[in-house]
Amino acid sequence: MIFMLFIIIILGFCGYNLQEKYHFFGDGVTHVTIADVDSFSTASRKTSTKMPEFKQKSLLSDIPSSKYYNSATGKEGKIAVWDSWPVQNPDGTVANFHGYRIVIGLTSKDHRNDGDAHMGMYVQKISDDSNDLSTWQYIGNVFNYYGEGAPNGKPDKYLQQIKGEWSGSTVMMDSKSNTLRVFYANAMTKGQALTTAQITLDPKKSGDWNSGLTINHSKTKDHKTVFVGDGYYYQTVSQNAGHADKMSDELAMRDPHFVADGDKYYLVFEGNTGSKYHIQGKANFMNYSNYGNWSTYKYMQKKLLDNKDTNLYGVSYYANSAIGKIELNSDFSLKKVLKPMVVANLVNDELERVNLFQFRGKWYLFTTSWGAKFASTTESLSKNAYMLGYVSDNGINGSYKKLNGNGLVLNTNLPKSGMTYAYLVIPNKNQKNNKLVVTSFEDSHTFAPSFLLEVNGHKTKVINNKVLDQGALVDNGHYYKAKPESSNK
Repeated sequence: MIFMLFIIIILGFCGYNLQEKYHFFGDGVTHVTIADVDSFSTASRKTSTKMPEFKQKSLLSDIPSSKYYNSATGKEGKIAVWDSWPVQNPDGTVANFHGYRIVIGLTSKDHRNDGDAHMGMYVQKISDDSNDLSTWQYIGNVFNYYGEGAPNGKPDKYLQQIKGEWSGSTVMMDSKSNTLRVFYANAMTKGQALTTAQITLDPKKSGDWNSGLTINHSKTKDHKTVFVGDGYYYQTVSQNAGHADKMSDELAMRDPHFVADGDKYYLVFEGNTGSKYHIQGKANFMNYSNYGNWSTYKYMQKKLLDNKDTNLYGVSYYANSAIGKIELNSDFSLKKVLKPMVVANLVNDELERVNLFQFRGKWYLFTTSWGAKFASTTESLSKNAYMLGYVSDNGINGSYKKLNGNGLVLNTNLPKSGMTYAYLVIPNKNQKNNKLVVTSFEDSHTFAPSFLLEVNGHKTKVINNKVLDQGALVDNGHYYKAKPESSNK
């Protein structure tokens, strides 16, 4: 008995040390692995993952109202819009705000400028013909100035450093109210911060909601920083190594997406792993969980470590993207920092446009990334953009499995014109309908035509023989012919 106990203790000790070093038995989160990425080239040839290709010039239009007056020239200039999102109900469905659909998007004058991005607002009467792009009315910036509505007019130390507003989400918490809760990323000189504020919309004519909407900037309030990272689960500015030689090293704390589960509030977001998951560097090369299977582990670990002067090694060394989650208090302040839902150490440094919702009793998680951000020697991968997806059968805080086996939901080519990105899947109010609308932007200046994604449990299928109108948030049955994109060779 003593000998058996001794053996058990020794095995347990060895197993613990092996687990700490190699993570053979997992670490409680879902990993985007090298094996997943290796499978994308084959999986992306399947019609079910291909982006619908459209050629109609009418679907390449600017939003007619998305303009500003240039006092220097005396002429109107274009307001470009890229990442955009609808105002949603707490369950993720599209909100009806006093008879309007509302979209908030990142905007700048004349052309896309991430360094001078402001959230702009577009509204559409639900009673209008949603097939017509001109029914979307641009009504100005969400905030007249950075930090508008900060408590006592004094922005906190992170809001004081803001250089731009980056994407997030917006929720209508009460359909009888004229307020909305905005979440976005404060893009600072160093790092980003998850940020929130309450805004107020009034009818243009007092008491007449049919007259249009206007943003009441005098009533903006509770503008505050929610989260900047904790160092343990999520990387902070002080933990960031900066930029390596010719190698981008992301430090993300952005794309906050609000979701409610009963009376509990959460934000999911794009971040990077903190010390719990080794941040970045040599330790990630030892972690079996980052490879996906034994053969990939044996082959790729040796290949990477034997070729430290290659671009592949550099991308792998700095890759530590994470899809994070925090729980909020009822006043939208930080309540609890939760472990990541998905990590991509050694594989990818940028998982964007995080989106989470409940559908048919399961929780679905989607994210978008550029092919060039993946650690891979497959040339065609870098020429595409991808949407990945995951599903939990056991609640919002459960374990997330990869949709379609490897997580690949959508792949798209990156042509010089007609390029789309920042895909957002919108759940249906009628959950008997499993075809969900997907929105995106086009060429970094306008709404792209929306399309449909069929969701069946752990499987998805892109409907790529048709597209909806530009900026469509609902499937109204009005379609344009399309065909599946051809694969990059």
